[in-house]
Amino acid sequence: MAGTEDYSFYYSLENSPFWIKKSDSAASADIDGSIQHWESKLIASPKYRNVPQDMTDPHRIPNPSFGIMRIAAENLLCHPFLVLRRQCQVNVFSRKYHTLPFSLFPVVIRLHQRQSMTVLWKGIGSALIVKGLTLAVEDVLSKITPWPKEIDRHSSLKAIGHHILLKSVSLAVVIPFYAASVVETVQSDIASEKPGIFDVFQEGIYRFLSWSAPQTGRLLPIWIILCPAVLCGTVHYVISVLSAGLTRWGMTSAKKRSQRKQGALSKEVSFVEANDLDMSSKFAGSLVADVLLFPFETVLHRLHIQGTRTIIDNLDTGASVIPILTRYDGFFDCWNTITREEGGWGLYKGFGALLLQYALQLSIIKGSLFTFYHMGDLFKSTSAQPTSPRNQANLVDRKDRSPKSSSSSLGGTPLQQQFNE
Repeated sequence: MAGTEDYSFYYSLENSPFWIKKSDSAASADIDGSIQHWESKLIASPKYRNVPQDMTDPHRIPNPSFGIMRIAAENLLCHPFLVLRRQCQVNVFSRKYHTLPFSLFPVVIRLHQRQSMTVLWKGIGSALIVKGLTLAVEDVLSKITPWPKEIDRHSSLKAIGHHILLKSVSLAVVIPFYAASVVETVQSDIASEKPGIFDVFQEGIYRFLSWSAPQTGRLLPIWIILCPAVLCGTVHYVISVLSAGLTRWGMTSAKKRSQRKQGALSKEVSFVEANDLDMSSKFAGSLVADVLLFPFETVLHRLHIQGTRTIIDNLDTGASVIPILTRYDGFFDCWNTITREEGGWGLYKGFGALLLQYALQLSIIKGSLFTFYHMGDLFKSTSAQPTSPRNQANLVDRKDRSPKSSSSSLGGTPLQQQFNE
């Protein structure tokens, strides 16, 4: 990473020109004075002062295991709610909109009674393939173009623009495969053949090549769906990033105000607090983006499903199936038709499933942090067992017999401890 080569030079004292070996001087007093002199010079160095604290403080770095757990919760544990949400969104004839989560419980029970336990896990393979394909496309684009794959708050406006362009182009490539994945997640298991693992590639390539309207059927050409889908996905990403940043800033500011009221402002961030800040900010960013763009997602999912002859589960009763037959001409025609025939709340069908999804995610995040925090206290309490009187006597006797350590004569500074070792 650019900019870290100067910092690593100062992290390794053995490679530093300020390092003093034991053979350089025989007198401990001269060594003591030299160490103090070079230590003050090292600390006074502008490069040493500019080392970011986040790079040196391990407690400020989020644990990757929590990020993996968050990704698993979003893509695996919450997949049933994604299936419910999409089935509600594409159902044109539904009488129940399921804008609140309570109405979904009896429907889910009937689905499990009449079908198998995997009724809400359909399409999970294609969904994971689309996620992996998106990451692969972004990685390839970042290597063959000057567009950065990641940015931070110190990035220039040009780098931010290139990063957003990378996200948009990758979405344009993945949209046909995403449309095929939507079909697999909403179609009924009892009225349709179960798709193969790699059928999403076949259907995605077919949708990618269908730039002209078909002679029969109502399948829309991909160019009609591509522009609104890419725009919606890009805006979703920007909103999630901005909301996550604002949430992080708000949580940090609230903590500082609370500490000022108590009269002590702590500069240290614990391990649990760092991970809580990271996961909570990303959770809030994703939630805000999904809520704001939910009506647009409803329209896009109906456009993706049109002309595919898909039969879905009827979530009004949970005991029957219903075919999807629509004749939309494009994004705005679909939007106007929904608001005219189903009302404004027709754009929010299945919103209760979204609430259940994020409720589960929040419980997983807070539950894991709570468990980790208390497990850490448990390990600390077990490791800090009291020493027996016999062991204390042995330690005191061993300490009296050992010679004076050089650290007592040379002080306790970090450079002196490294020299003594």
